[in-house]
Order: sequence, then C-alpha cells, then structure tokens
Amino acid sequence: MSTSTARNACLWGGLYVVLALVSGCESTGGAERQYVFFPAPPERPRVQFLTWASGAGQVEPQQGDFENFVLGEEPGESRRIVKPYGLAARDGIVYVCDTKGLAVIKLDFAGQAYGVLGVTGPGRLKKPLNIAIDALGYKFVVDSVRGQVVVFSPEDKYVKAFDVPKPCHPVDLALHGNELYVLDNDDTCQIVVMDRKSGVVLRSFGANGGEAGEFKIPNSITISPDGFLYVSDTHNWRIQKLTLEGEMVWMKGKPGYLLGQFGRPRGIRLGPDGIVYVVDGATEIVQMFDAEGQKLMRFGGPGSGDGALGLPSSIALDKTSIPYFQKYVHEKFRVDYLAFVASQYGARLINVYAFGTFPDGFNLSEGEVAEMPALPVEEGIGPVEGDDISEEPVRKTSPHSGLDEG
Repeated sequence: MSTSTARNACLWGGLYVVLALVSGCESTGGAERQYVFFPAPPERPRVQFLTWASGAGQVEPQQGDFENFVLGEEPGESRRIVKPYGLAARDGIVYVCDTKGLAVIKLDFAGQAYGVLGVTGPGRLKKPLNIAIDALGYKFVVDSVRGQVVVFSPEDKYVKAFDVPKPCHPVDLALHGNELYVLDNDDTCQIVVMDRKSGVVLRSFGANGGEAGEFKIPNSITISPDGFLYVSDTHNWRIQKLTLEGEMVWMKGKPGYLLGQFGRPRGIRLGPDGIVYVVDGATEIVQMFDAEGQKLMRFGGPGSGDGALGLPSSIALDKTSIPYFQKYVHEKFRVDYLAFVASQYGARLINVYAFGTFPDGFNLSEGEVAEMPALPVEEGIGPVEGDDISEEPVRKTSPHSGLDEG
C-alpha cells in the first residue's frame, strides 16, 4: 500500500477508542473482550493496541507455586527492564536498550524466553541508547558512555566496536548499504558516516544551530530505502528530511501540542510503506507523516491503560513478528506490520501495536465502541530544558493534553 493510498483511504486523526466485542463461542459468563483502536469511528481505525511487556513475566511461561517451591524461586519474582530507550524487532524478538540495566534486553516472544546482551567481556555496555539490526542479523548498538558502536553477531556474541571521533556523545545510528550513520548530539551535533565493516570515518555533516541541516540536541535518525535521512531535531521542535550528504529536503514542526507540532520529538523510524513515525516524549503520543512530511494521524496518549504511553522514547517497525502477536488481533483487522514503542515511565514499558485496516464494507456498530474522554486543549508549550537522553526525564504530574488536530 503506497503512502498516498493510505492517506486517501484512512481519514487520519482522532483519539483512541476501546472496542468491546462479545465472542459468542469463547465467551465465559458473558465476559467481553476489549480492543483499543486509533482513530475513533466514524474515522477508519488504522492502529490497534495489542499487548505489552516489561520483562520475563510477559514472555516466559509462568510457573506454578509448586514449581517455584522446587526451583527455589519466589512467586512473582521476575527479571525486568529497568529503563528502556531504543529498541529493534525481528522474527518475534524485541531487543531493548536498557540505559539503567546497562545491557540490551532480549524479549523473545517467539521462543518464550528472556535474555541479556552486553553484560560481560569486551562487549560490556555502559549506556546503550539505540540499536539497529542488519539483514544478516548483526546488531549495532550505540553506547554514549563508551563513545562507540558495539557490534554483536546474529548469535548475540560480541564481534567488535567502532570508535566515534571525539568529542562525542553518540545517541542513534542507521544502516544504509555499506555505510553506518551515527548521530552525535554533543556540541558539534554532527552525523558521522562510517564504513560499517571497518569503522573508518568516511565523512560527516551537520552543525549546532537552527538553520536547515543544523540541529539542537538531535535525538534520532533513520534512513529510507531510497536513500533519504530523517532526523528528530529535538530542541528545534521539528523533524528534517535530508539527502545522505546532509542537504535539506524539508523540515516540519514547531513547538506545540497539536498534530504536526512537537513538545519533545524523540525516536524516528520508517514503516515498510514509507510512513514516518515520530515519538513525542512531551505529549506522549506517536505521530505519523508521509514521505513529504504531511501529517497523517497519531496514536498513544498519556495514561496507564491499554494503548497509553508514559514518557515514550523510541519506536521499531517490523513485519516479520506478526505471527507471534496474531492472537491479540481483532479477527477482522488485517495487519500490515507491527509497531513497538518504548515507554520510560509506568508498568508497561514495551507496548505493541498493529498498523492495518478493516476490510472494505466492515463497520463497527455504535454499541461496540466506547470512546475515551476527550482531553482539554492547551495553547502550546515552552522550551524543553535539558538533554532528555543524558539527564533524567521529568514527568509532569498532570497528563499532557491538547491532542486535537492542528
């Protein structure tokens, strides 16, 4: 499905809804199963919240009390993520950079197992922030304290590490062909291009500032298959699309709470259909744009229930993991790919959504839909203080609001 087709067919926008559907043959005592979709009817739902995980308790089979007694484990004891940031997903496995646990957490939904990478030896991580996986399964982890890109094999073994030229504070990376693009948010705010096999620096571009091709504490980068670089330019409250040589194609955004505006743009990634996904840590939503930067819709929102986010930091898009989450999908909803979103606050740290559509002609009755309460609108926001990667984020006690379209 092309981006333009998706835009014309979807009626983008709207808050999320809970769909209460009664499953006749599976119903027990008239219990209802609930589904969370974005946006709300009468617009056509395009994103379904599926499930969440924060550690071993959500991926490994649960033991009974007798097994816990035999194995010497306390009931409820679990290994869990401490503070997630970047993540990547492939074949039912979600790799999560844990900046407090100082490791990459492996949530293996396919194999129902929990594991860790980068805790011993030369591959020991000090502050992993983001991760990328290539077609062969090699993992490239950017570590801001080491000032390096640390490489792990398809078998999750340490391979090597590349130095990022000092002074540096690398925060994200992207792969394209034989090149590795590393985003540096120190005083230089440069993008360093390295040979992905040798680590040799090939070139760099970008600078600290507010002009086109310049950044202020940039947070995240991603590259499209056709060779364009997208940058989440956090303290300029915008996103930029650049050529691979650093020439600006377009930039979108300004401070605010409305769709198309940003409070704290963070993780940025591309869906298989070319849709640009941007995580906003201030408004606690994910915004979606087409390749020309036109706003499409958003999902998430502040809260603690299904589909909500708490200080989200990053997102990963993946088609290969669909079979392992199909059991959570509404029987009529056709999934194109999955979106995994990391929250830094709350009990639900890794949230799983599906992007797709209902068949033509399928309509939800009013009785199936319970719309969530509307949030009050705010005029906008002021400057964001501090580097939200290197410093502890501060979460407001009142929910962020003003999620209406702009």
